[in-house]
Amino acid sequence: MNSTSPLCRTATFHAHPGKGGVLAERLTLAADLVAEAPGCELWLVHRDQDDADTVRVTEMWATRELCETALNQPAAREHATQVRQLLDGPPVVIDGEPLGGARLARGATGAAVFSILDAPDLSQDTELLGRYELRQVVEARYVRDQLGAQQSGLTHYRLPPGRRQGWAHRHGITEEIYVVLSGSGRIKVDEDLFDLGVLDAVRVAPGSVRELKAGPEGLGVLAFGAHVPGDGEMVTDWSAP
Repeated sequence: MNSTSPLCRTATFHAHPGKGGVLAERLTLAADLVAEAPGCELWLVHRDQDDADTVRVTEMWATRELCETALNQPAAREHATQVRQLLDGPPVVIDGEPLGGARLARGATGAAVFSILDAPDLSQDTELLGRYELRQVVEARYVRDQLGAQQSGLTHYRLPPGRRQGWAHRHGITEEIYVVLSGSGRIKVDEDLFDLGVLDAVRVAPGSVRELKAGPEGLGVLAFGAHVPGDGEMVTDWSAP
């Protein structure tokens, strides 16, 4: 492995007794320091289930060189000094080269084209409607497999004039971005209402409940985000937009 090879790293930190919570907080704050650094693909902090004073960080970097550059920035070095003061010994660091895995598309090449309107209309999916007891669901077409996408997906909604989306939902992990393609309307996010026009974009955080409603011209919307199986949760008991 050389300086231009992709890098996967797991670092295990042992805090002084009773300092695991502070250590976890410090290492989570470190994510803010590297989040926009070139080459940073993952910075995941996780605590040992059996030892609250043991915290691990799993990192993924495009190259070892970019990792070293990011971690040698003054703010990162200062933060590392604060972390070391919490430890009862040096961290155990294990480096490796990523080879593959679920939803890992590193080094893949190629492209695919698919017409969104050729995707099945979820409003006609009897299994889906029965599972969630939804009524008057508007036209919705989900596209991912048709493009061979591993990490992302999109949904195209077409709402007739004055119609609600027909379901509200939230996520546990993934944020979504909604872009208005045609017409007008609004989106309700938790207790907030946002008016929408053509080419307006709305970012919704994972845990917020959201639902669309069309204006007098109808509403066409493209929603897209990361694909995480089982991440969505339908919400039926809430005040519609």
